[in-house]
Amino acid sequence: MLFTLSDIIYKFKKKEIFKKKKLNFAEGEHVLLHGKSGCGKTTLVNLMSGLLRPSSGTIFFENVDFSSLSDRELDDLRSNNFGLIFQRLHLIGHLDVEQNLKLASKVSNAKNILSLIKYLGLEDKKKQLAKDLSVGEAQRVAIARAVANNPKVIFADEPTSALDDHNTMKVMELLFDQTKKNKSTLLVASHDDRIKKYFSRVVKM
Repeated sequence: MLFTLSDIIYKFKKKEIFKKKKLNFAEGEHVLLHGKSGCGKTTLVNLMSGLLRPSSGTIFFENVDFSSLSDRELDDLRSNNFGLIFQRLHLIGHLDVEQNLKLASKVSNAKNILSLIKYLGLEDKKKQLAKDLSVGEAQRVAIARAVANNPKVIFADEPTSALDDHNTMKVMELLFDQTKKNKSTLLVASHDDRIKKYFSRVVKM
């Protein structure tokens, strides 16, 4: 198994806000974590990507126990293996689209970056500052940033929430193209019923 989670509990200010007995995810799976707001989807993504540590229980990634890693080691594991698409996009507002993508890329690959910009229909926006993008445009840039380094696992938290039907389709096609190209695992947390059809496995949250 790529991920094995056992007896996970996460508490915030001593209040239990997430609990899961057991979850497994295989390499190459495409999984939708589906449920309403507040059901724990984002918390689960943050736990599995190492942005949060569980209050109790274990998370294994490729037989590595997250609890055995220092913060620095966990940061290294994340940067070397994971691509993250956040609900809050965290683009750098005073940099343009192309600069945001280059900054996120560990290996400068201008051809790949320009290809992603073109695919997402942002060619005429590549020199536009991130702060001046529409919500939908910014979300597409955030997705391109997450896949630029060909990650082993792509985590996406509500990647289509601000998009119309056409751009939702484009974004899902991009995500699945990238996972096919790199044999990546895709884990998407969303309440968007429109994207359920893309997934062979749906985990109800």
